[in-house]
Amino acid sequence: MSKSTLRSVFIALFAALICAGCFISIPIGLVPITVQNMFALMSGVILGSIHGAAAVGIFLLLGALGIPVFSGVKGGIAVLSGPTGGFLIGYFVGALIAGLIVGSPKLEEKKLTFKVVGKIVLATIVAFVLNYAVGIPWFMSVMEAKGATKTLQDTLKICLIPFIPGDSIKIAVTIILSFIIRPIVARYLTEDDDDALKKD
Repeated sequence: MSKSTLRSVFIALFAALICAGCFISIPIGLVPITVQNMFALMSGVILGSIHGAAAVGIFLLLGALGIPVFSGVKGGIAVLSGPTGGFLIGYFVGALIAGLIVGSPKLEEKKLTFKVVGKIVLATIVAFVLNYAVGIPWFMSVMEAKGATKTLQDTLKICLIPFIPGDSIKIAVTIILSFIIRPIVARYLTEDDDDALKKD
């Protein structure tokens, strides 16, 4: 199998994983608890910028077309343009920037050097921070347009504070899985096809 085909397979797998996350959602108000943010941001950390963002882009496109892949098994432009739409866009931004920070997966990352650990940890934290950096202002803007203006303090109580414990766990899980999966992905995406076959 060619590397271009394998790249498409990995992108599709991560897109499917993000979509499947729509079934795990706990409503606690306007912004539900979901694992989709972890899957989406993890795609950037594991696959790198272009491929990770592509996986998230497919997820967003499917949702925009009305396929119920968003949290709570919802879909449509109305969700993207709604109060939580910024967090969905933040998935793409977070995956893109995280991938730029950590770079494409490499075989030598099987050895956990300080540099490898530092890049993955930094990329993961930045990804989650960017998700909120996009989502919170979007939430405030949409709520203001709806005539339900929220102060920054109120917004943080709704959109950030309740999610800190859960996202701390998601960050830890993302980091651990990235350490494990990136070298595996690198084996198929960076080696010559003949070399990969010899090791099978």
